[in-house]
Amino acid sequence: MKYWSCCKRKTSDFNTFLSQEGCLKGSHLWIKKDDGKKVVPCRHDWHQTGSGVTISIYAKNSIPELSYVEANSTLVNIQIVFDGEKEFQQNLQLWGVIDVQKSYVNLTATKVEIFMKKAEPMTWARLDLPQPVPAQQNRSEAQE
Repeated sequence: MKYWSCCKRKTSDFNTFLSQEGCLKGSHLWIKKDDGKKVVPCRHDWHQTGSGVTISIYAKNSIPELSYVEANSTLVNIQIVFDGEKEFQQNLQLWGVIDVQKSYVNLTATKVEIFMKKAEPMTWARLDLPQPVPAQQNRSEAQE
């Protein structure tokens, strides 16, 4: 028998199981709730000094109550809600290490500035680490 643990509607047919309507109390809701926000690209830039890195996101009229920046020493997760229904999202694996306790965010009418204090005073070659490229199989292995 197949069933979702949140609503316990059981069936032995897998296709019936997959076509079950999502429930309200569990985690198998198939359709994402439309909260009226649309994810849009946003102009952003970054610069650095010897001691810190600043990311500027040019999002007018950002809404502080709905926006957040989460960070640890090597990752930054940014979500900015602005102009009522627009949303900017970015997740970065940073090039270097930051001191989260000495980092901060400034929201102004025209942009959001994220200042990250570098753990060590060094120059970063870029803001984020490049994404790893999946290893390609050797052609001779693929033919065997």
